Amino acid sequence: MDLMEFGKTVLAIFGAISVLGGGFAVIHKWISPAIKMNKRVEILEEHDRRDYDVMKKYAERDSLILEVLLTMLDSQIAGPGSNLEQLKKTREKLILYLAQK
Repeated sequence: MDLMEFGKTVLAIFGAISVLGGGFAVIHKWISPAIKMNKRVEILEEHDRRDYDVMKKYAERDSLILEVLLTMLDSQIAGPGSNLEQLKKTREKLILYLAQK
């Protein structure tokens, strides 16, 4: 094998490496956005789950607040002492809710 053939072989090997490297770069550019998008979707889904849990807690709290207000309104309409048992029950619910927090 003379020097000319050796040079051609080396250049052929470098050419093959260059073509393969370019092919891998193109494949990486195609796949990379999909992988990044997948990660972003997972993050957004996690945020959505947390937001949903918080909204459920807010709904529970708001329901309790409305129940307290309704009981107080009923007590005011019916007159003092007439709705005492309902006021006590509602107070206990409120105390239990606040103790959980």
